[in-house]
Amino acid sequence: MSIIMELKKTEIIEKAAHIIMDSGLQTLTINNLANEMNVQETQLYKQLTNDDDILLMLLLSFETDIIEFVKELVNKGASPESELKLLFKGLYFLFLQKPYYLSIIFDGELMKRDASIKNSFLRIRNIAKNYLTGVIDAGKNENTFKTKETTVVMVNKLLSGFRFLMQEDQRVKEMILELKTLKTLKD
Repeated sequence: MSIIMELKKTEIIEKAAHIIMDSGLQTLTINNLANEMNVQETQLYKQLTNDDDILLMLLLSFETDIIEFVKELVNKGASPESELKLLFKGLYFLFLQKPYYLSIIFDGELMKRDASIKNSFLRIRNIAKNYLTGVIDAGKNENTFKTKETTVVMVNKLLSGFRFLMQEDQRVKEMILELKTLKTLKD
């Protein structure tokens, strides 16, 4: 029974991701998800009570991916400098593989949603901040990172810089998709 439930969860995530990438986060509804999955809405209401539950399922999947990724990094035992490189390279590739995560975390309305969604987002942000804090402090202790900036400031700068990079990457992909659409319309 739990294997069947997990497969449905995987399918829900996959189809929800497809909706986000095709039409945007604002179109992620139980009705649209049911259509995408070729099932009746009532079948989804067994697992989802409202549209925000779909988003929460995606955020929990992202949180799991981040936790697993951080564990892998910690287990490598790399130097703080190498660890930062591996972190941002890994996150970049995670977002390339699952770009719908970007649509979710960059959504301006995210913090106005259900409390469980806000809490999940805050947990993800705290995982990133706590991990970066540990790496930066270790680098400062080893004298690898020679800065007068506080760790908190460095963490915020790193996260802001990465966020900017990913937003720009997402904008470029959106423009390419738009250009392809225009070319198709011309042909």
